[in-house]
Amino acid sequence: MIRILHLSDPHFGAADPAVAARFLTRAAELAPDLTVLSGDLTMRARRRELIEARSFVERLPRPRLVIPGNHDIPAMNQPFQRLFSPFQRYREIFGAELEPIHTAPGLHVVGMNSSKAFGPSLDWSLGHLSPENLRRAHQRLSGAPGSFRVLVLHHPLIAPEGHKRDVVRPLPSLLELIASHRVDLILCGHFHCSHLAAIGPQNSWHGVVSQAATVCSTRLQGEPQGFHMIRADHDFIEIERYVFDGENFATDTSFHFARGAEGWGGADATTRREEARIA
Repeated sequence: MIRILHLSDPHFGAADPAVAARFLTRAAELAPDLTVLSGDLTMRARRRELIEARSFVERLPRPRLVIPGNHDIPAMNQPFQRLFSPFQRYREIFGAELEPIHTAPGLHVVGMNSSKAFGPSLDWSLGHLSPENLRRAHQRLSGAPGSFRVLVLHHPLIAPEGHKRDVVRPLPSLLELIASHRVDLILCGHFHCSHLAAIGPQNSWHGVVSQAATVCSTRLQGEPQGFHMIRADHDFIEIERYVFDGENFATDTSFHFARGAEGWGGADATTRREEARIA
């Protein structure tokens, strides 16, 4: 059994320190095999925010895998840094690798950096994977045959019902990558909304998507702070959703997925299999 603790979007600079402390206590109690933080450690990549985020990350259970999000790039009030060295500050604190990997017996995890300093849209917070991002992930997923395979990126693959913000682009290319390598689990954040489903094109491999809410930010989007605790083996995935109730983090709902010939699908009434809307 593999046990992964998935959190996202702490947003130091707009974090609630009491909620962050409660989470760290709960995380230590859960004692996962791997802790994954899927981006947006800060609000504006200010040095004091990054230092505060580092203090938080250093208290997370080991081993851990951390990737940046779009808020970990300096804002436009620092245009030179944003355009010419967008991840310099992040790298000074968290290391040079923006797309880390983690390999353990039976587990292979590959990070992808979907955050860009600028792009063709006026909304530069949108997630985009370059051909180089996709090529590198393809190469890295080609190893570790027989392992439970996990992709980590900041931007989401699924827009919850009624949500008007865009998902990561180009989604068809990412889904092709997931299907060709039979990726089991995709971890992401960004929307500050929890969402769990198996996703993929019709008649093709589906992977389970864990989109986590913010773990400790005050920037809520209709639901309290939370995180996911994932337990998985070759044929079954259970994801416990934890939410902050004002005093502590407690289990809200458990979601179950089973593996079949076309990948993963919902194993109970609370989960579902979504055909990707990629038009």
